[in-house]
Amino acid sequence: MRVAIVCPYAWDRFGGVQSHIRALARTLVARGHEAAVIAPQLRGGLRLEEEGITFVGRAVRVLANGSVAPLAFGPVAAADLRDALEDFKPEVVHLHEPLIPSLSLLALATNVEAATVGTFHAAAESSLGYRGAKAVLSKAADRLDVRTAVSPAAHALAARYFPGDYAITPNGIETHRFASADPADLGSGKNVLFLGRLESRKGLEVLIKAMATLVDLDLTLVVAGSGPEKRSSRSLAERSGVRIQWLGKVAEEDKAGIYRAADVYCCPALGGESFGIVLIEAMAAGTPVVCSDLDAFKAVTGTAAELVPPGDAAALGRALRRVLTANGKAEAMRAAGRTVAGRYSWDTLVPNVESVYARARAMAQ
Repeated sequence: MRVAIVCPYAWDRFGGVQSHIRALARTLVARGHEAAVIAPQLRGGLRLEEEGITFVGRAVRVLANGSVAPLAFGPVAAADLRDALEDFKPEVVHLHEPLIPSLSLLALATNVEAATVGTFHAAAESSLGYRGAKAVLSKAADRLDVRTAVSPAAHALAARYFPGDYAITPNGIETHRFASADPADLGSGKNVLFLGRLESRKGLEVLIKAMATLVDLDLTLVVAGSGPEKRSSRSLAERSGVRIQWLGKVAEEDKAGIYRAADVYCCPALGGESFGIVLIEAMAAGTPVVCSDLDAFKAVTGTAAELVPPGDAAALGRALRRVLTANGKAEAMRAAGRTVAGRYSWDTLVPNVESVYARARAMAQ
């Protein structure tokens, strides 16, 4: 089957949607399909090159859901997208976040002769964009042959504004890649890893406050990522006496080794999360997970992670201390985490996606 997968967000920006698409495309190819990813890029200057990826449009940063989304739109992006689809001649076009103003929505307007699948990722209590443009977007949604969502939380948001049938197609990862990676060199001693965008909703400052309660354990907080909160987080850490190693933005191929080298992976997000693919990646790498008690995170991790109330630095500190010091705690969490991660292996999940593609093709005929 020839599948074009359209990513709405800049490929050179870290994100769960990009991770989902990258792993799905590689798994489809491994199973004998032809898969091509079409995505915008954010970086200026030299055009990016990556096997299997067609870059279309220059993304611009747009405020959305408490974060900054790198989106591409406009007539030039639309024309280049249409050319890319016509050149590839897909049987199925898989559109991620199909109703936000970027390549996926533009693809719905191309009238390409292929079945269309739209996957919704975002979760929130409400969406100002969906509400304001509901009349127009409802017509676009009607052009999708099959709608899917990565989680019940993502389904709830999409169905609130665009009622209809949705299949659940969870995020997946290449579990073997995370389980077998060589650990990165993060220095001596124990560490707690934060990997994500440095913005307020990701909760890094809450984690720094929690780490300030653990200075007796001689820990290092390892921060991988970039974003607008770096300066304020650095200042808070200096005032709090927390030792931090700043890795900056890390390459996709380096993530697995960084997880493997961590003693604990902490995801202290404050809200707005639909799934938490980073939790699965960490568990697949055999790293104990401490995270916020959000519905999306709880649905993914079950009892394999330590869950704490969002924004509660004291509770977060206590949870980290238990994992780092309680006899046998970390080993038990590693074993439980690997079991959970196995459920989200693309090798397990991709047959469901293939059935969605077959259903879309049947409906498009």
